Amino acid sequence: MMANKEMNNLLDDIMIEHIANAHVSELMAEYKLTSDEIKTTQARLLHRVKECKQQNKKARLTEARAKLEAEKKKHETVDVMGYLAKKGKDAKEVLIELLMQQKLPENLTLAFREGKEFKDEDANQIVANLIAMGVIKVDDKGD
Repeated sequence: MMANKEMNNLLDDIMIEHIANAHVSELMAEYKLTSDEIKTTQARLLHRVKECKQQNKKARLTEARAKLEAEKKKHETVDVMGYLAKKGKDAKEVLIELLMQQKLPENLTLAFREGKEFKDEDANQIVANLIAMGVIKVDDKGD
C-alpha cells in the first residue's frame, strides 16, 4: 500500500515537472486551452500557493510561540532560593564554584559591568537561568 502511494507521488512529481517545463503554446495545444483559461488557472494556483505559504508561516509562528511559552515556564518554575538553601551557599558562591570547576558552558559569557557592583539579584538570575538551561542539575542527591 505504501509503495503505491510513493509511486503515485513520484508520478505526480514527474507530471508536474513536465508541465512546469513545457512551453505555454505547447500546453495550450495539448490541452486545448485558451489564454483566459490559463490566466484563470495561473491566478488560482498563485492564490493557493500564497494561502499555503501563509498557513505555513502561521503554523511555524504558533510552534515558536509554544516553545517560547515552554521555556518561560521552565524559568518560572525554578526555585533558586530553595536550591541555594539546600547548598548552604549564596548565588555568587555557587557561580564561583562552577567557574573554578569549569562546569559552566564554554559559550557562556558574562557582560562587562563597567565598574558596577555585581548584585545578589544578578547572581540569583544567572543561577536561575543555568538551572532552567539544565547546566545546574537540581535533584535530591545533594547536588
